[in-house]
Amino acid sequence: MIREPKNQSSADRAQFERVEEVFNSSAGTLSERIDGFPKFASRQSIGKFLARYEIFKKILHVNGSIVECGVLHGAGLLTFAKLSSLFEPSNHVRKVIGFDTFEGFPTIHEKDTKGGDSSHFSVGGLTGSAMDDVANAVALYDLNRPIAHIPKVELVKGDLCETAPRYLEENPHLVVSLLYLDVDLYEPTAVALRTFVPRMPRGAVIVFDELNAKMFPGETRAVDEVLGLKNLKIERFPFDSYVSYCVL
Repeated sequence: MIREPKNQSSADRAQFERVEEVFNSSAGTLSERIDGFPKFASRQSIGKFLARYEIFKKILHVNGSIVECGVLHGAGLLTFAKLSSLFEPSNHVRKVIGFDTFEGFPTIHEKDTKGGDSSHFSVGGLTGSAMDDVANAVALYDLNRPIAHIPKVELVKGDLCETAPRYLEENPHLVVSLLYLDVDLYEPTAVALRTFVPRMPRGAVIVFDELNAKMFPGETRAVDEVLGLKNLKIERFPFDSYVSYCVL
């Protein structure tokens, strides 16, 4: 979840600052406290989790893999992977594929900065977890899932503008049931749409994480240029401010 300091209220900042203190001082083992995550998680992060759950339900009966563009710390990627294991434990052909530089923004296009007001606009901005860190979380997930000998989660490192077309060329079988756009920037969003939307059947879902967000206007520009906003029925959830989606 992206946090723009200037957009946070004093109450939000106070809560975020105290999370670690409350977590560390709470009773129970580390595993018990993690399992009791609603005790510590913010309403915003729970809203994001619920949004992903509702989106996953929409593609449960749609064939195809899940493509997440922008992994950050891996919360979304592992949410979709674990929901798949819960709701469709035998569906080993639905992969969860995460694209990220794992080194922050590679470049910033003028269509991002023109009108945008994010403090993250710099090369290396919004660097999340290292690829090895997310891979360790995937390995942990693999310890407790059905058909664990067949890989479920794939991590693709590098500039999406280069890695996405190459991935499709190397995996011509790919069908995409869910495209989650969370790269924040114009150019990789446009490339992701041009690369993956042609592989999406009717009923598949495109998710936008920063549409209509002043911080990152590049996403809106890319969606409008590639798909046309007036061609889409864009819906949202009342409990999350940023996530919106369309069903093809």
